[in-house]
Amino acid sequence: MYFCGLDVGTTGVKAIVFDEKGNQISGAYRNYAIKVSPDGTRLLTAGELWGKTKEVFAETAAAFGREIKALCISTFGEAFVAVDKSGKPIFDPMLFTDRWGEKEYFEAEKKTSPEEIARICGLPLSPSYSLSKVLYLKFERPDIYEKIDRILFIEEFIALQFCENSAVDYSAACRTMFFDVRTCAWSDELISRFGLERSHFGDTKPMGTILGTLRQSLCREWNIPENVHVIIGGHDQPVNAIGSGLRDGYAVCSMGTAECITPIIGAMLPEAFTANKGIPSEPLWEKGKFCALAYNQTSGLLVQWFVDNFASNGETPAAFDGKVQPKPSKIMVQPYLMGSGTPYMDSAARLAFIGMDYGTSKYDMYQAILEGLVLDQALNIAVLGEEKIFIKHLIAVGGGSKSRPWLRIKADLLGIPVSVLKVKEAGALGGAILCAAAEGVYGGIEEAACSMSQIKETIEPDWTYQGIYKEKFEAYRALHGHIKSECEFAVKA
Repeated sequence: MYFCGLDVGTTGVKAIVFDEKGNQISGAYRNYAIKVSPDGTRLLTAGELWGKTKEVFAETAAAFGREIKALCISTFGEAFVAVDKSGKPIFDPMLFTDRWGEKEYFEAEKKTSPEEIARICGLPLSPSYSLSKVLYLKFERPDIYEKIDRILFIEEFIALQFCENSAVDYSAACRTMFFDVRTCAWSDELISRFGLERSHFGDTKPMGTILGTLRQSLCREWNIPENVHVIIGGHDQPVNAIGSGLRDGYAVCSMGTAECITPIIGAMLPEAFTANKGIPSEPLWEKGKFCALAYNQTSGLLVQWFVDNFASNGETPAAFDGKVQPKPSKIMVQPYLMGSGTPYMDSAARLAFIGMDYGTSKYDMYQAILEGLVLDQALNIAVLGEEKIFIKHLIAVGGGSKSRPWLRIKADLLGIPVSVLKVKEAGALGGAILCAAAEGVYGGIEEAACSMSQIKETIEPDWTYQGIYKEKFEAYRALHGHIKSECEFAVKA
């Protein structure tokens, strides 16, 4: 029995097939274009999003379609497709980094408070959530808004192409800023206060729910059985956590364009903590179960930006990795390319190098970037510790986990073991785990995760330079405050 995990990301989509023990059988990938304009607009094309998703599943189905029992979709958050009464897309998905809707968001913000949003939605106030984009359509594009029949979040939109039914899971619904995570239902109070239409938003269900079966037309097209189930997935970060095994004391560290540490927690974080530190409580597959998200929003992007701008003679990131030294760098880096993530949530924070001299090479700068990114996550881990959330072991996944020096710095600086999985695609594996649990192969999601997610290798911390790292961390904790006004000046200039 095989299961397909579909991981729909901001730049591409993967379809990975696994057996019921978590072994990867096959996979396919397609990328798609982000439409970027000078005014800050960042859009995907709804048709291409579905077209590429269909392609990757068709490729895997061609080889193993008759053995695939179920598929599950995990997606990036916040974005949605607006459709009319015929189900036709009438406005393409706006990414969370899109600037549209900021003006409308700040007006809506006056109608609530950071504490209320943290209490109801489990979120800090931010224009990055779906609310700002819906308000943009209402006030700036009334020609579109008046034609909207449904607002489909990405997992809903893709699921509806695969089967006759659609629903959004709790974790993805949470990313709107008008979903009540306490009751796992849309907040009618916030929807009304923000001037939205309740009819635009569909059903919500827990991840791991069987939504329906593949459309017969697709089954005939791919020559596969008509009893393939479509399983509700979720927001990519918690699905990554599921794919990483849900082990006690462990947390997944997803190292992609952004870097996110996602511990599983048994209760919502205090509203004052979320409001002040920006770390949300995101609901999972049952009421009362949450994950926390502590992140740097441009981690992998910063590494790629540096290589793109400083590489010579075809140097790759691996070439820069080869120059990283065991001893910590003397350079301090504030690793915020376009604003910080948690715990500062400072949109004006910018990249800064401190301590360079005539002898500094680009390889020294690269090493300092890796250290700066780990220092930033050390800060987040310390902040989580204030709420008795102690991370004793990291599972590194995503593209950044291929960098051995980066993982070594993580283990040494954080002073905890860092592991990698046998399977590289934790998000897709998380989807397969949800499939296996839904199909009754295991007694539940936790049992399926424990059985199907397997560790390949663990890097234990080397304590040789722990003293230097501790000193550097204390300096890093003060860095943001020291250069905050300079960053604000640079943004305004």
